Amino acid sequence: MAIVFMSKTAKKRSLLLDALRILAWEEYKSTNKEALKNLEYGGYSVFEAEWKEEKLHNNTYEELLAFAKSLEFTEVELLSIRSTYYSKKSGSAATYSPSSTSTATATASPSPTRKVNDSSVPVSAPVPEEEFDIGDLF
Repeated sequence: MAIVFMSKTAKKRSLLLDALRILAWEEYKSTNKEALKNLEYGGYSVFEAEWKEEKLHNNTYEELLAFAKSLEFTEVELLSIRSTYYSKKSGSAATYSPSSTSTATATASPSPTRKVNDSSVPVSAPVPEEEFDIGDLF
């Protein structure tokens, strides 16, 4: 394993790409509802295989911004969609009991609290500080 330092632009590119993935997944679920309904985890693995082949992964930050603009989204709007998506996920994760979480999830965060505006806010379930939710199965 290596220590990697991302530039600010690379970080923004990564977040933007993840926001586009979320946007694509929501549309994919809606469009393919019948075909996905009986599949494990709502069919995310089918989407994931197609997403990995998506050409957007090769785009630069500027190209991703241009693509977003062609969809009539601003960077701020996409990042807001991403933030809302993960807020909903962490809210739904809070309804699960700690015994139902996996070891990987339980150890992802060293503390059951997270700093928000310089105050400690209890979190019912640990929330990883990752930018991608690889286990996105909702």
